[in-house]
Amino acid sequence: MTTTTEARPAFATAWETDILDAGAIQDELNKLWATLGGPRHGGQAPGEMVAEERYGGGQFMRANTLNLLAVADTDKHIRLIEETVRNLTDLQPSRTIILITRPTSDTDSNETHFDVRVELLESTTPKGEPSVRFEVVTIRSDGQTSGNLPSLVTPLLVAELSDFLWWPSGTFPRHTLFHDLLGIVDRLIVDSAQLGRDASGIDTLRSLLDYDSGAHLLGDFTWHRLSPWRQLLAQFFDPPNVQPCLDTIEQVSIAYADVRRDGSSGFPAALLTVGWLASRLNWEVIEQLERRRSGGWWAPLRARTGDHGREIELRLTPDTSPHAVFSLRKVQIIAGGDAPGQFTIERTDSDDLITSSESPSMPPVSRMVYARRPTDQRMLGAELQRFGRDRIFEEALALAAKLIP
Repeated sequence: MTTTTEARPAFATAWETDILDAGAIQDELNKLWATLGGPRHGGQAPGEMVAEERYGGGQFMRANTLNLLAVADTDKHIRLIEETVRNLTDLQPSRTIILITRPTSDTDSNETHFDVRVELLESTTPKGEPSVRFEVVTIRSDGQTSGNLPSLVTPLLVAELSDFLWWPSGTFPRHTLFHDLLGIVDRLIVDSAQLGRDASGIDTLRSLLDYDSGAHLLGDFTWHRLSPWRQLLAQFFDPPNVQPCLDTIEQVSIAYADVRRDGSSGFPAALLTVGWLASRLNWEVIEQLERRRSGGWWAPLRARTGDHGREIELRLTPDTSPHAVFSLRKVQIIAGGDAPGQFTIERTDSDDLITSSESPSMPPVSRMVYARRPTDQRMLGAELQRFGRDRIFEEALALAAKLIP
């Protein structure tokens, strides 16, 4: 049984201003906490939920965990950020700062303008657990003032807490604000699917690992969506009598959603899957991807087996069928030689995957696996609890980038 958490506004205030004053925003937050009878400042131990006496009796928990910066440049991503933050279950940021950037409609105006809203949100669970209260500051700016936002929001970050940046759209590579914000955060969260069908998107993502000598930690929603695929592919080769097939793989074929349900692309997911397989099995990139006349991409890989190694054919094919609306549609691995076999995973709907395998050492096996696609709340919640590096992801990303022409 799943426990759901909903956040409702406790108190909020909003105003318009020509000058963004961090002190005024902090004063408003203090007033809201005072109205509730709660503390004006967090507890003494960063990373914990702090219990405080609630005005009128009982208790609530004040989040004292991390700062979350989230940037939206479309109505779609404004809704995504607000709904996701309000429905986080396992961990709430102490303070979420939502930056909404829009090109100004009056291109001749030199006036700065900000809309500011500060809120205290309260999360409750149906089990009657203590409420958790956390702060949300929303700043809407026009296009001309967005370049000043990093210096303006820095004083709003709660001291001694880690700072996370979530940029859910695919506009970050070409946005000046993104590169400016990288200088003030500890961890970056993106969704590589939003980068689209261009193969260079993965290389753009990999380049973020080199930013200032790799000082920033990177998380990717697409990598989370691939978790059941990685687990099931690995399980194919758990039986000892099937493991020899790993040394005779001849072909890897991946069908991906040309256009996902949200309008993004499954191509980055296909590249990351290849990167994961190749980095785990010590395969090398011989040549970069080439376009196939029939559509999709082709490239040779080399496995370090024996004195001479062996070549593996890689095929990446966009799927435009009505069922191909998620990241991956199908992954097939074919082994030959002395240990032949065929191993396939196919998504049938948002909840289920079908796996099938066949080799001389075992009879054909097919089964349906419940693998519901993770929600944005679940993926963001998982990323907010990760403070270290994901080296397997980084190695998969680095190898996938080598395939980019």
